[in-house]
Formats: sequence, structure tokens, C-alpha cells
Amino acid sequence: MLAEGLAGRVALVTGCGRQDGIGRAVALRLAELGADIVVTDFVAEGIRNLGEAEGDRDSWRGIGTLAEEIAAIGRRSAAITGDISRADHAAAMVSATVERMGRLDILVNNAGAAHGADRGPSWDIPVEAFDTVMAINTRGTFLMSAAAVRHMLSRQEGEATHGRIINIASGAGKRGFSDRTAYCASKFAVVGITQSMAQELGDKGITVNAVCPGTIQTSRAVARDARGAAPDPSKRGMIAPAVPRAGTPREIADTVAFLASPSAGYITGQSIMVDGGLLMV
Repeated sequence: MLAEGLAGRVALVTGCGRQDGIGRAVALRLAELGADIVVTDFVAEGIRNLGEAEGDRDSWRGIGTLAEEIAAIGRRSAAITGDISRADHAAAMVSATVERMGRLDILVNNAGAAHGADRGPSWDIPVEAFDTVMAINTRGTFLMSAAAVRHMLSRQEGEATHGRIINIASGAGKRGFSDRTAYCASKFAVVGITQSMAQELGDKGITVNAVCPGTIQTSRAVARDARGAAPDPSKRGMIAPAVPRAGTPREIADTVAFLASPSAGYITGQSIMVDGGLLMV
């Protein structure tokens, strides 16, 4: 069972500062299944998206609150801030995880660049905005994965390594969308990283997979809809999703939890759509 499989494992989940985000849902789900969890973000409460309302933050202190929620489940927890786009920060977050928890078994690369000046026609996107998206979504995934793998390969436990790297990509990593050049480029790259690392690590007991969410009801989606920037399937040559509703962060978390479990030991290099049937690829 999943619960038995994750007992005693340690997971590091990036991008956990938002109260309604995928990162929080993933961290809580893995904790429910028995893992000890380290949660991270650039700042404790995460970075706001363009056009996002302030909201009620009286009871939410970002990753600090999340660490308390995990502890209330009965699992060990820690909260760390850092910049995943910097090699020294990525290495430090992995090292801190190992120092506090004794090991690292599962890395979930969930952190993503906030919506901003990167949204719009490709010829109007400032190069700085393009670089920011690539630095966080792609470089951050690469740096965190490399740091985690170095630890996983260094362990000498007299048993096969149980390593899991799970990247949060997107349907935009499988098909291009207008006004999202930087985002699509970054997520296509994440899919490529996933496939290459899976080839390198499969015989070492470490699987590498990606989850590709569709429309998920988070603050990112709310801010996007408020700006009138929601994708219009009729203008992009797409059909409507087979399941005509937005997904939930918990539904993404459930897929991550399966990929993190021993049950998924023969699955690697895959980029799994969780999008209600919007893109059947």
C-alpha cells in the first residue's frame, strides 16, 4: 500500500508558500502517507502572480504554517527559504534536508515562476521576463534535481536506492500556446530534463517523472482569469476537456503520491497529463 511504502521516507517539496497551491497539497498528501517533509519557497508566503488580489493572510504564514500542519499529522517537518535558480541555494536546501532529516528520498520540483511580463505576444516579451521564467522553471528544476541525485547516489545502505524525482511540468510542455512562449519553452525543457535524467538514473534505482496539470483551481488560475487571460480552446484549435471542470490541487497531489511510491518503480521518463482530458497526448 502507498502508506506503507512512504513510511520512513523523506520528501523535499519546492514552491509550497501558497495556501491553495499544488505544493501545499503535495506536501500534505505525502505526509498523510507516512513521509517526513521539508517544504521550501523563495519567500515564506510565495510570490504573487500578476493581478492577484491580496486575500486573507491572517492565519496563513506560508511554509511555516504548512510545516505546522505536517507536524500535526504526526510527521517530522521543516520549512526552508531559498532560490532554486541559484546552484548554491539548491545545494544548501538539499544539504539542510539531509542534516535535519537524515536522508532525502523524494524530490518534488513544484516551484514555478509567477505570472508577469512573460505573458503576451512573443515579440513583446522583455528578455528579462523570459530569462526569469527559464531560470525558475527550468534551471531550478535542473539544479535541485542535480543536488538531490548527488545525495541519493552517495548513500551506502547495502540496499537498492529508492529515489524519486517528480517534476511539475504542464500541458504547455507538450503543446505550444499563444501568449505563453516563455512558459511553454520552460515546460518543454522540463519534459526534456525528465526524459534525459530517467535514462541516466533508471539502473540506479532512481525514477524521474513529470506531472502535467491542466487547469487547476489555485490562486494562479484565479489571477489569470481576473486578467482575462484564460486559454480559449476555440481560439487555439483545441477541444474542450472531457471532464468539464477545473481540477484540484489534491488531484495533482494524488498523482505525485503514486509516482513517489514503490508501486511506481517501473515507471520512469513519463510526463503524465492530469488535465480532465484537455490534451490527449
